[in-house]
Amino acid sequence: MKGVLRVKNKKNPGFIAVLIIISLAMAGCGGSSTEAPKTAPAAQTATAAVADKQPLLAAKPSEWKADGVISDNEYSKYQKIGEVEVYSRIDGDVVRIALKAKTNGYVAIGIDPSVSMKDADIVIGGMKDGKAFISNDFGTVARGPHPTKESQGSKTNITAYGGSRKDGFTIIEFERKLAPGGNVDKALKMGENKIIWAIGDSDDLTAKHSKRGSGTLNL
Repeated sequence: MKGVLRVKNKKNPGFIAVLIIISLAMAGCGGSSTEAPKTAPAAQTATAAVADKQPLLAAKPSEWKADGVISDNEYSKYQKIGEVEVYSRIDGDVVRIALKAKTNGYVAIGIDPSVSMKDADIVIGGMKDGKAFISNDFGTVARGPHPTKESQGSKTNITAYGGSRKDGFTIIEFERKLAPGGNVDKALKMGENKIIWAIGDSDDLTAKHSKRGSGTLNL
């Protein structure tokens, strides 16, 4: 600050001390501070895992297990078809699929229907006492009950399966031949496949579904 600070009362030490303090403070108003500038805290990266996060996919998946757990690198493709998440991989002439849906009941898909459920090769699975169970049915009518393949003189094309239920999600994993060749079997192929899907509010596989829809499964 420019100018001269004149002290008239030289005999009063207290008055002089006050003036000196004021002078130093005023001089600092126009000067530059030597205090290190405060830096903003570094951005924090969220590390909490999301309960239903999508696992990592792999072009060449690792070992597959029918345990009801969709592990990282276990599948090569993922898509959401309506209310159902579908994970898939093809190993030679075998296709392995995981179905995941937000339900405490069953989850199902039907392969290559003609009209609604008619002529669909249906895989439907649920949980009972902590263990997965599955049924392989064939749609004989557009709407209504779909009998098991065994009751139609055929047999299931499911060669392995497993499941789990956690945090309100049901997961059913299964494997089958791409082209089983039975009289009520429908083949799956690399590329687009027409499917229907459904979820239920209970594990009663004969109970009417609570939600349903259709879509295209890409293998």
